Amino acid sequence: MAGFRITKEYIAEAFSHLAIVHDAKARGRFFDYVLPDVTWAIAGTSHSLSGTRHTLQSHSDATFNRLGQKLAEPIKFTVGRIILDAEPEADGWWAMVELLGVAPRKSGHEYRNDYVWMTRWNEDGKMAEIKSYFDTYLSELVLNE
Repeated sequence: MAGFRITKEYIAEAFSHLAIVHDAKARGRFFDYVLPDVTWAIAGTSHSLSGTRHTLQSHSDATFNRLGQKLAEPIKFTVGRIILDAEPEADGWWAMVELLGVAPRKSGHEYRNDYVWMTRWNEDGKMAEIKSYFDTYLSELVLNE
């Protein structure tokens, strides 16, 4: 990992694109920071979004696209806190990103969920692994509306 040093500012810049909800191209820049073959897990066993996917597309199909059908616009993610390892592990830099996700639901109610994403960044500054924790009960309620 010589030459590359991840910072909280770099991570904040990556996640800042998820706060954009009315410009799909600008929002999509977040995914420039994610490997196409990312390993993306959603913690839990008793809800339909849980599981581990091994590509960005399979994760999007199983989660973002499903939940998005129930929302009036994309989830606006706002970064709360970033906790970053002082030094990289053997498999990359690890960071915890706290997020608040808010969006209007098609039902007229608000979707408001707290998230923590545990992220592993490679030597090129891309997320190679993500594990997501959030209120899955709320997500299931929304999926069943």
